[in-house]
Amino acid sequence: MWILAAGIVLGIVMATLPALAVESAAGRKDPARAITSQLICPCSCGEILSGCVCETGKTMQGFVSSELKTGKTKEQITASLVSKYGEVILGAPKAEGFNLVVWVAPFAATLLGFLIAGFVLRRWVQRRAGFATATEGAGATGAVPGTASTPGDAARPGPAGEHLDSLRAKAEEELRRYRE
Repeated sequence: MWILAAGIVLGIVMATLPALAVESAAGRKDPARAITSQLICPCSCGEILSGCVCETGKTMQGFVSSELKTGKTKEQITASLVSKYGEVILGAPKAEGFNLVVWVAPFAATLLGFLIAGFVLRRWVQRRAGFATATEGAGATGAVPGTASTPGDAARPGPAGEHLDSLRAKAEEELRRYRE
C-alpha cells in the first residue's frame, strides 16, 4: 500500500517538473513575464496577469516592467503589488500558516481516497473469494457448507430446529436463484 502511495507522489512530482522547467526558462528570457505569470489580475476578468488585456492588467504589467528597470527584485515587486491589491492576486498562496491547508489538503484527500478504495476493494475481493468457496463446497446437492445436516438436526424439537430448517430452506432457494 505504501509503495502505491509513493508511486502516486512520484508521479505528481514528475508531472510538475516540465512545467517548472518551462516557467524558469521563460523567467530567464523575460523577467517581467516570470513575475506576471504568477499573478492574477485583481479586476473582474480573473486572467493571469501575463496574458491579461484589460486596463488594470496593462497597468500592472507596466508597473512590473518599470520596477525591474529600477533594479528591484521579484520579491520586492510582488510584495509591493500584494500590499496594494491584497493576497488575492497571488496565483498560489504562500506556503505558511493556514495556507498550508491549501497545499496539503489535495494530496491528503487523494491519499485518503486511495486508502479507502483499497480497503473497500480488498473487502470485496475477500467476500467474493469466500462466496466462491462456499458455492464450490456446496456440490451437486446444493447444501450450504458448514450447515450439513446431522442426525440430531431433523429430530431437534422446538423453535431452534424450525428456525434452522427455515434458514436452510432460504439459503438453498437463494443458491438456486443464483445458479439460474
